[in-house]
Amino acid sequence: MNLSKNKKVLRNLIQLIFLLLFSFLVFKGNVQIWIIIFGFGLLISLIWRRFYCGWICPINTVLRIKNWIYNKLNTNVFEPPKFIKRGWIRWIILVSFIATMIISRRLNVQINMILYLLIAAFIISLIFDEEMWHKYLCPYSALINLTDKTNNKRLLIDDKLCKSCGICANNCPNNIILNVNNKYSIQSKECLKCFKCQDVCEFNAIKNK
Repeated sequence: MNLSKNKKVLRNLIQLIFLLLFSFLVFKGNVQIWIIIFGFGLLISLIWRRFYCGWICPINTVLRIKNWIYNKLNTNVFEPPKFIKRGWIRWIILVSFIATMIISRRLNVQINMILYLLIAAFIISLIFDEEMWHKYLCPYSALINLTDKTNNKRLLIDDKLCKSCGICANNCPNNIILNVNNKYSIQSKECLKCFKCQDVCEFNAIKNK
């Protein structure tokens, strides 16, 4: 089913609301409250995996705006370096993130780690494809991988309906739609649940199951 206009409007609205909420918390110096929303996203991930990434995360919302500007200006970015494509790097970032939060709390020093992550992701995505952040650096994605076996909801490409045109792969922000022997498949483990592939598919070949 193609992503309906109502669903796109709903997603844009939800992303805007949470971006404004995040900005308000930063302005008030209470960005730590976002950890509660972050934890709620982890609970949702047991069913919808990275729904938080595609609909709530302020980092992804900012990157969408950046991508829109880049597309208008026809600006290209670089592919992630090979040394970045190692699963342990985001775990190091996650451990560092947690350790910094614990230490700052013990020392009674306020460090807006989530804000710094947003700034880092934005700067990185100015130069490299955004998949570099989503797949290889984001600490949240490291946690989400732990829920993979509990998750049943995922986007699948119906081979009977798919015409192997590749438009879904070309529009995937995380580059997780692969072509093997002229058959496309979605790496659901890294899917951001943005439903953009459904939106651009003209053959209704992508189903949420």
